[in-house]
Amino acid sequence: MPQNKKLDVMSVSDLCVDLLLRGNVRPKFGQAEQLIENYELELGGSANIFAVQFANLGGRAGLIGRAGADIFGRFALETLDRSRVDTSRVVVDPEIKTGLGVALTEPHDRAILTYSGSIDAVTPEQLRALDPRAFSHWHIASYFLLTRLRAEWPRFCSELIKYDVTVSLDTNWDPEDRWEDVTDLLPLTDVFLPNAAEALAITGERDLHRAGSELAKLGPLVVIKQGADGATAFIPNESEPLRVKPERTLSGREIVDCVGAGDCFDAGFLRAWKLGLSLEEALRWGLRCGAANLTAAGGIAGQVRQNISGADIPVCPKTGAKLAF
Repeated sequence: MPQNKKLDVMSVSDLCVDLLLRGNVRPKFGQAEQLIENYELELGGSANIFAVQFANLGGRAGLIGRAGADIFGRFALETLDRSRVDTSRVVVDPEIKTGLGVALTEPHDRAILTYSGSIDAVTPEQLRALDPRAFSHWHIASYFLLTRLRAEWPRFCSELIKYDVTVSLDTNWDPEDRWEDVTDLLPLTDVFLPNAAEALAITGERDLHRAGSELAKLGPLVVIKQGADGATAFIPNESEPLRVKPERTLSGREIVDCVGAGDCFDAGFLRAWKLGLSLEEALRWGLRCGAANLTAAGGIAGQVRQNISGADIPVCPKTGAKLAF
């Protein structure tokens, strides 16, 4: 990617790889050995999956992060580079190991073991060294896993506002189930993208409509992902939310796993939203990307490859595959 081009979106990379195991088994201690059906090694990390899907929709996406000088780090960076995500701000650090997630997956659920490593390696000093003029939007992913940056986000987002940089937030699940500080950050956020369970957990509400309305009162456009039930947008200062259901079901297509579906939704929605499409159409792009992701293992293989802006996506002369910008 040409370095003189302004990026459409930047994120902190929660850099890791996912080892995805499939099989109708439950782990057992006592040295019990069980056979699984299959496995895949894929790029992991919410911000990374998001950035690749954003690039596959024709956007210019970049990451700042740290990778271990190991085989998993090389795999992750090569995957991002092939997807034309700007990794020029990702530092290879021999003092850390690349993050690793081991997931036992089922079509509608997964159990995950995570080694943090490079996931939480970016420091506040790295954020402060960025030039806000180099990108037009900032997306915060894996909020609760990036513990080093938790106290830095309010200052950083306040600085972005001075440069007219828009901000989106997807917290993902809180491993400690405490959900602290999120509501303090929402007034500095343009778009908040929780799933239904996260919205209820953050607000303490039992009713999703009430949860979305309470979150929107804090300032951002709130888009709640509801899986097969679609998505609902709660607009500040408007009493009625906008609900959009999926255009079609995945009947006839196997749901392989749900890894990265929410991150792909985020990318589809934000790409369309930043291009100035209607809120309804942005929701539909989010749903298309989230649904497509379900049909392949991991967060990358099933992604939508279509330039929303209308320009053609180039084709690889060797393989004939469409390439992201």
